[in-house]
Amino acid sequence: MKTRFYEIDLLRFLSAIFVVIFHYTYSAHMADHAPVIDLENTRIWSRYAYMGINFFFVISGFVIFMSVEGGSARKFVASRFSRLFPAYWVALALTSIVTIYFGAPKFTVDGAQFLANLTMVNHWFGHMPVDGAYWTLFLEVKFYLLVFGMLLFRMMKYFLHVIALVLIVSTATLFHPWAKEMNMWVSIFPHWSGYFAAGGVFYFIRRDGIRRDGASAFKMLLLALSFVYMVKQSTLFGELMSGWFSITFNTTVIAILNIAFFLLFCVTAFCKENILRQKWLYYLGVLTYPIYLVHQNIGYIIFNHFGDSVDPVVLVTLTIALMLVVAYVIHTQVERRMAPVFKTAMLRLLRITDEGKNREAVETV
Repeated sequence: MKTRFYEIDLLRFLSAIFVVIFHYTYSAHMADHAPVIDLENTRIWSRYAYMGINFFFVISGFVIFMSVEGGSARKFVASRFSRLFPAYWVALALTSIVTIYFGAPKFTVDGAQFLANLTMVNHWFGHMPVDGAYWTLFLEVKFYLLVFGMLLFRMMKYFLHVIALVLIVSTATLFHPWAKEMNMWVSIFPHWSGYFAAGGVFYFIRRDGIRRDGASAFKMLLLALSFVYMVKQSTLFGELMSGWFSITFNTTVIAILNIAFFLLFCVTAFCKENILRQKWLYYLGVLTYPIYLVHQNIGYIIFNHFGDSVDPVVLVTLTIALMLVVAYVIHTQVERRMAPVFKTAMLRLLRITDEGKNREAVETV
């Protein structure tokens, strides 16, 4: 039975709230998705809450490398599919329904776009995400494909070497002018993949500890490289956002926030025992994925309908509360009930597929 890290649950929830605050109090207006939600100069600091996404990716890297320990490619596919898709499909359907009935003129969705989004790789079919927050799921899938490939070819002992390669390439290319061109490939290298790799470094330090040997020295070098990558990427991305939003993102503030998160994760990685043992933190952790899935466009649509008539503090507070309730319902009624069913079905399907391939191989001999 795998250990539950309540520290990770707390960091994950805080990262989710960071993202929600950024969307509701900053990008909603700055990207012309909703009217101004003026919360007494909140935007002065909430503009930096976008880094919750970066922290999400680090946490994802940590959790995935932890989850594949001793597993197979088949179990990994079944686990990830049952973890991601049931909640995603429900959130996608809910967001689409709200958009169709209440989203116009700022938000629209059509049948082809909806169907493409069901795959979570809608970009490959030439369609934008139904909800703006879904772009990160595309990156998650790419990361999963890398891990799946290594499991499939039984390369688990090279996980740390692949992490090192990803970190080196990502960090090096951040210093190239190419890094300022946010096309599809740059969104993989160098801007986001390094965060997943950094999460992997934290996990292997937590799993193996640090001793006076070459392997530990290698991990410490990767940890230092992770720090350089995180600060460089976030400050560079802050410069890009300054151009997009025509407002200054202070790189010193960005660096300080990254250092704080890095140090918090170091505490989690280097401590042999769990720091937090409060089981209620588990419930914060399980709400993060569904609230991330439902909060953005539905929240913007609520702001468009009520932004001119409801006090901003009340509107934002009630909207966040509503999203938490919806997230709780999705977790309890969809994730907890459907995930085991989907996982069992996927394992059975993959086992049948493997047996069919083996039978064909025998028949051709």
